[in-house]
Amino acid sequence: MKADLHSHTTFSDGLLTVDELIDRAINNKVDVLAITDHDCVDGSEQAFYTTKDIKIIYGVELSTDRNSESVHILGYFKQPLKDGPLINALQKQRENRTKRALKILELLDEHFNIKLDNKFIYEIDSVTRGTIANEIIKQGYNYNKKHIFDYMLGNGCKAYIPSTKMTTEYGIKLIHESGGIAVVAHPCLYKKNNVYDIIQLGIDGIEGRYPSKLNDEKMYRRFVNNNKLLFTAGSDFHHPNDSGHGEVGQCTIAGKDLEKFFFI
Repeated sequence: MKADLHSHTTFSDGLLTVDELIDRAINNKVDVLAITDHDCVDGSEQAFYTTKDIKIIYGVELSTDRNSESVHILGYFKQPLKDGPLINALQKQRENRTKRALKILELLDEHFNIKLDNKFIYEIDSVTRGTIANEIIKQGYNYNKKHIFDYMLGNGCKAYIPSTKMTTEYGIKLIHESGGIAVVAHPCLYKKNNVYDIIQLGIDGIEGRYPSKLNDEKMYRRFVNNNKLLFTAGSDFHHPNDSGHGEVGQCTIAGKDLEKFFFI
């Protein structure tokens, strides 16, 4: 069995529906799939009850802030969550994302003369910068996503607004209080945060296998072994032929790593 524990659907900034993503995962020989939309569990819950030949892990990618940098924490749960502090926090996060998206559109117009129809903001559960980048291209502007993030939506750019003020420590606490396990997503991408410092906040695992040239799997394996943590992997799939993320099933765990994940 092999598991891809990080993927996105149209409920956040993925381009495939839940059913399309599941079918693609099955075609790519994935046995276990976690759907982890940004600050949203609706897609994960929909997938959880699938009758298709794949095991679904109920999950979420929670946006937190540490050292003025967005740190994403993957939360995994045995069953769908119906209510409680985390569900309430996710609802607030999504509301804030909608408000932020409207402000970003104003900044795109002001600084880059990009005028977007904002209808899409109200059609997606959790609007991310990736969602907005997709819309810039979809609505006819001749930019690619790398340019959009490098010069418009990335940290420090003129149309950048942080997605949350929730601390990483509090995000981990919310996941634990809801009976879940907390894993730091794509640690290789952070510039202002040391992975070891995040470990000290009570994290349960590290996404040590990730589709980036910056990823140092051997180093993360040492962190995992030295701190008795889970070692996980995820493609961070958003859509086919995505140069910024992986193909579903590209990064997986199996064997003892997967057994430990299920044991927890």
